[in-house]
Amino acid sequence: IIGILASAMLLLMGTAEDKAEATAILSDMRSMKSAMIIFKLEKGRWPERTSDDAEIQRLFGGASLENFDLVSSGDEYALVRYDLDNNKGKSPGVRKKLALMAESSGLFKKDTSLPYTADEDGTEVDMKVH
Repeated sequence: IIGILASAMLLLMGTAEDKAEATAILSDMRSMKSAMIIFKLEKGRWPERTSDDAEIQRLFGGASLENFDLVSSGDEYALVRYDLDNNKGKSPGVRKKLALMAESSGLFKKDTSLPYTADEDGTEVDMKVH
């Protein structure tokens, strides 16, 4: 009986940990989105990775930009892209949790307007900034 209860607890803890990691990724993406909007308001253009990293990192509160890419599609909007193959997100459970949050959080599959799904191609997730 104790073994069964212990296995059930491990399954529940794994699910809660995946949800927490997915929520942290979503929170980081929203913070990056805010940093990009502030940058656009101050500079009149969307930021670019590498050339504007120091300024974006300052606006992002000094956090690492390691898993992020910033993609500009002209003046109208840009994308915050998060690479799930780095550090967080390796777990299929994290990807599934992000997929469940996709529609309500504005997460899209890379280079599409389709909601993010946790399929094998779902290694990068986009959030539109406008």
